[in-house]
Amino acid sequence: DVLWTRMEYYWICLWSVLGVGLCVPDDEHYTLHLSPLNFDKALEACLPASFLTKVASMEEATKILKVIANMPSTEGTFEFWVGLRKEKLDCVKNDTPLKGFKWTVDSSSDTQLDQWKSLPKPTCTVIHCVFLSGEFNGTEIVNWGFVPSTCKTNRPFICKQRDEKMPFMDQCLTPHILEARSIRPDPNNPHKLDLECLSGQLFKLTCSATTLKWKRDDGSAIDGICASCKAGYVRDGSGNCVDNDECRDQPCKGQCVNTEGSYLCKCRDKNGNLQDEGSVSCNELPVATFTPEGSDNYLVQDHTPTPKPTITIFLPDQPTPTSPTDDIEIVDKSGEQAKIFIPVVIAVMTLVFLVVVVLATVKCCLRRRSQKLAMKTAEKMAIKRAEASEEKYSLENTNEKEAT
Repeated sequence: DVLWTRMEYYWICLWSVLGVGLCVPDDEHYTLHLSPLNFDKALEACLPASFLTKVASMEEATKILKVIANMPSTEGTFEFWVGLRKEKLDCVKNDTPLKGFKWTVDSSSDTQLDQWKSLPKPTCTVIHCVFLSGEFNGTEIVNWGFVPSTCKTNRPFICKQRDEKMPFMDQCLTPHILEARSIRPDPNNPHKLDLECLSGQLFKLTCSATTLKWKRDDGSAIDGICASCKAGYVRDGSGNCVDNDECRDQPCKGQCVNTEGSYLCKCRDKNGNLQDEGSVSCNELPVATFTPEGSDNYLVQDHTPTPKPTITIFLPDQPTPTSPTDDIEIVDKSGEQAKIFIPVVIAVMTLVFLVVVVLATVKCCLRRRSQKLAMKTAEKMAIKRAEASEEKYSLENTNEKEAT
């Protein structure tokens, strides 16, 4: 495998000499790619046999500058992308050597070098990448250092070949985490893992190039990252167990006071002072309970909630209490009866009204019919009388004619 890696490297060097880059054999192999690319494309161009180089020490910087100085066409100012970038949500920190930037190969801030030619402007929202800049006067390289820049500019870049001695994320064993639903590679960054806990929380893990152990993005350890928190605590966005504010759910009748891992219910007494919700001062309506008849009378304040009286209605087929000593349960169902009685009354009244209307209509119809029948009978009688009179008159006329 080592022999094949060497052969593959020299093929890369030969291709570089033909126009893509320049290789210089060394214990650590660097390739200068002279064809300008933006930062993201430069990252991809280095894969998989190499990566956009780190410059984490003066020793490493000296080797890289030597490779640059040995280029035949090196003269004047040069600029090469190196694997240093600040992500969108990271902030510039001018009090640290890398100013809040991280190496893309392992997402670390490991460095022994603080060599900035131009300091980055303070920001937490803009992505910045870094290139190595310097001047070659024909003899040596001077005025060199890191320069922040937008990642979209096309520049030459420097790749460093991987070897078996170099700590890298594939040497980090996949962590075994209890209560983890899934652990899978980040599709956008081959040096990170996406972790999902059974609780649904999501974390990104990074392999440290120095310790070969996985850690959270903020650099903290992953011990117990998915473990359940003890009662009264929940996990925040960083996976830490923090106090749960139970008062947000308004569990108290009065005032809720959040405490570490729990909460207290309070009320204000008549003087406006906070008291425990279960104390005597918090009971606004105490119930007076008297002793049985025949004993010394004294008043006892009962602060427990008094159950609502109930009335039991005994139906005829149920036995009724026959003795004063029998237990009587009273169930108050007047409200329910009222709810049922009112609709029944309305329905009965409506039915009665409809019956009355129907009877009145029938009576009216019968009266009209009787009147019509009476009128018809009277008309018939009048016709008969007229016919009889006419008949009598005709008979009398006939008799007179015969007499004459």
